[in-house]
Amino acid sequence: MVVGSRTVRIGVFPLGIEPARFERVAEQPAVAERVAALRAAAPPTTLLGVDRLDYTKGIPRRLLAYERMLDRHPELHGQVQLVQLAVPSRDGVRAYRRFREEVEQQIGRINGRFGRPDWAPVHYVHRAVPLPELVALYRAADVLLVTPVRDGLNLVCKEYCASRTDDGGTLVLSEFAGAADELAGALRVNPYDVEGTARAIHRAIVMWPEERAARMRVLRERVRSYDVVRWADDFMDALEAAPRGTARVVDDETWPALVATLREAPALRLLLDYDGTLVPFSARPGDAAPDDALRALLSRVAARPNTEVHLVSGRRHEELAAWFGDLDLGLHGEHGLWSRPRPHLSWRSATIADPQALSAAIAVLERFAARVPGVLLERKSAGMAWHWRGADPEVAGWQARELYAHLRHELAGTSLSVLPGDHVIEVRPSGVHKGRVAAAMALEADADTLFVAIGDDVTDVDLFAGLPPNGVAIAVGPRPAGAQWRVSTHAEVRRLLEALAAPVAAPRPPARTPVPHETAPARPSWWRRLLGGRGRVALQR
Repeated sequence: MVVGSRTVRIGVFPLGIEPARFERVAEQPAVAERVAALRAAAPPTTLLGVDRLDYTKGIPRRLLAYERMLDRHPELHGQVQLVQLAVPSRDGVRAYRRFREEVEQQIGRINGRFGRPDWAPVHYVHRAVPLPELVALYRAADVLLVTPVRDGLNLVCKEYCASRTDDGGTLVLSEFAGAADELAGALRVNPYDVEGTARAIHRAIVMWPEERAARMRVLRERVRSYDVVRWADDFMDALEAAPRGTARVVDDETWPALVATLREAPALRLLLDYDGTLVPFSARPGDAAPDDALRALLSRVAARPNTEVHLVSGRRHEELAAWFGDLDLGLHGEHGLWSRPRPHLSWRSATIADPQALSAAIAVLERFAARVPGVLLERKSAGMAWHWRGADPEVAGWQARELYAHLRHELAGTSLSVLPGDHVIEVRPSGVHKGRVAAAMALEADADTLFVAIGDDVTDVDLFAGLPPNGVAIAVGPRPAGAQWRVSTHAEVRRLLEALAAPVAAPRPPARTPVPHETAPARPSWWRRLLGGRGRVALQR
């Protein structure tokens, strides 16, 4: 993913805990005594909630689901109790004080509605507890309810699993907690679905001991195998393995070196992409016609001694011919499918696509285009491009990813391939890419010819890869990989071409200081012979 001028990798590294610490605490005799006391004072089944008193933790909706479960199952009255441990959070903020009042009012309503002199459905604790007391609560609870409406990870569920060395207990976990995808043995719920959460709570209460133990063993294995040390190691390993860009940014310091490299080459071949490289992108592909200044600039560069300029573009070859056909340029359209290396030569096609496969692919592109307003379809001689630069970026970006995945599956084993570009998905014949143009030229060029390729998107990675070993690849913007140099925009490319086309100024002779006759240096013998013995007289004059 590209963010500004940086390439960013996204990885999934769920934070682990130190399970051995909770296991040690759980096996302490004092904790075992506390667990026995808690179980003796509680109903047969204990539910537990451990949360900061924060609106993201979903406590009100959890209480609604618990209340609904008591409504549906009166046989459980007096047989179950919810212990809600709410750790104070941001008590100085008015909104959090109001949230606390809301939670406590709900608890009061539930206890008032269902409670009896010998039984309170909800036992509420509004304070932090030390670790031994917390582990004792984990060991005493038959079910842990972790039902946030939004949570980054939530380590409480992992602490609960690590503490259950007896393989007891059931975890009810919100699908909106970051740990939900990681802990496969939990009962997953949507906290906004009160009925569904109530059913999951009831299932956890009446679950057979064998299923409860099997689920907890799966949970404990995950928590133990992916602890905090493993998390740190994986993160650092991924950081070390991340590719690091080696391209040198062309700035005021490196500019002279790059210009000198190009100007001093005995022979030069420039392979230039068009859109995003020589002209800015346009929402409509047809609006990116070259201006007169660009045409004049390319003509001046092509007129340099021992210099060839080739445009290697994804554009249709008819379009390139209409724009640049009268200039002394090599033209290569549709990523090298069509080529015309010299103005006097005719266009030649590299391959022909399977008409049946192409028709099927076009039908898919048209179907996806109908879903997104602003998408444009560009038909080419042997393919089609799905342009979404002018569409809503969020909707079209999601559809583009789905389209790319769909086409990769549909075109597998055919003569076509799918290529993602800068706001474009393109179907083209397999094996056709810009690198073929560069490789073909390199085979027939002299050894001292310097190949220079300039491009801005993923299609130009092939172009860079097709260069000979001494070739120079210049990326425009942050995207193309495999470049030695990097410029920011198409304006920098034009500036580079201007410097290349500028005439070389003749070196100025050094200033000469008159030398008196008596101190004039002696002339070599060949100089006197050249003057025929009149050297002294000539020097005096």
